[in-house]
Amino acid sequence: MRFCYRCGISEEEGGPLINGLCQVCFRKENPILLLPSEINTELCQNCGSYRKRGVWVDPQNYELEALIFEVAENALIETIEDSLDKVKEFEVVEWEELEKVEEIPVGKALVAFRVLDYHIEHFPAIIVYEVRAKARIHELQVEPHDETVTTTVYVRQTVCPRCQKFLAGYYEAILQVRVEDREFTKEEREEITKLVQEKVDEIMQRDRMGFIQDTIEKEEGIDFYMGSTSAARKLANAIRERYGGVISEAYELVGLDRQTSKEVYRTSVTIRLPKFRKGDIVEDRHGRVYRVESVDGKGMRLKNLETWESDHFDWKTIKREKIDLVEHEERKALLMGQTPTEAQFMDMETYETFEVRKPKEKLEDGEVYKIVRVKGKLYIKEKEGRE
Repeated sequence: MRFCYRCGISEEEGGPLINGLCQVCFRKENPILLLPSEINTELCQNCGSYRKRGVWVDPQNYELEALIFEVAENALIETIEDSLDKVKEFEVVEWEELEKVEEIPVGKALVAFRVLDYHIEHFPAIIVYEVRAKARIHELQVEPHDETVTTTVYVRQTVCPRCQKFLAGYYEAILQVRVEDREFTKEEREEITKLVQEKVDEIMQRDRMGFIQDTIEKEEGIDFYMGSTSAARKLANAIRERYGGVISEAYELVGLDRQTSKEVYRTSVTIRLPKFRKGDIVEDRHGRVYRVESVDGKGMRLKNLETWESDHFDWKTIKREKIDLVEHEERKALLMGQTPTEAQFMDMETYETFEVRKPKEKLEDGEVYKIVRVKGKLYIKEKEGRE
């Protein structure tokens, strides 16, 4: 007969010995829940972020009380996980559920915790937890470990590295939005600023440094001062996808990294929007005249003003066909009548009458149309009031 070397109880009475210990002594000599009496953690007083396994993350809830408990529970669970080095896996369950558990696989722990007391009116916020764990760490265990401890989590305020840089005016790159050989309209500025703000919200879910440090309006365009070069590049691609254009980069040496002694460069990412806008009149190398119906990252949709047929041209085709802006005159005229091939108009200012070749689409007598003259030839651009 074998006996426990610690308490002397026989194997027959104390259950199968594990490494020379009875069941009770084995559990006492091999505790699983080794939590400190105090756990300290921090949250950023500016943005509410906190460290999760050493990495600053944004919270799920920004309401202060919920945020404090989120930060405290994260620190508690991380500490519990670190203390459970005798098991291969653990699972957090509700307190009532753990009460009912009797059988647990070897190598697994079930953990539950509940709040005993808290004081969160000021910082550091203090939350007292009761933690209970059940686990089997050896195949000969008849009854699982069942341990309960109390620990206090202190949540203190700090400023995260991102906010430190933001408050110090830090920026890593400049996103420059420019236009090619034309005016940068107010409407375009407003649309692009809105697009950038929407995309920044998406980017910052994955890149905490993707913030906009500053936005400067210039006569030639808009400059967005960005916390990360990656964010500036993603925004430039988003603008190009929506409006088309060409992206380029330039680099400026701004100093040396104090820790690595490597040269530090600041990047300027420039997105130059196309010269074309909706409503422009353009001409290809064959002399065909078009109205620009839309511009996007893939090319332009053009309406042939002779036939009124519309088609999309990619940027390579536009370059190959030498499609470019063409000088033209525009006036408004009233449609007086039609023949199978011609439409008769009256100029709304001079009352001069003239004829224009009809497109394939149906025209409406008595309506006002915009007429353009390109190199002496007249075209019907569109019905007045239609954009």
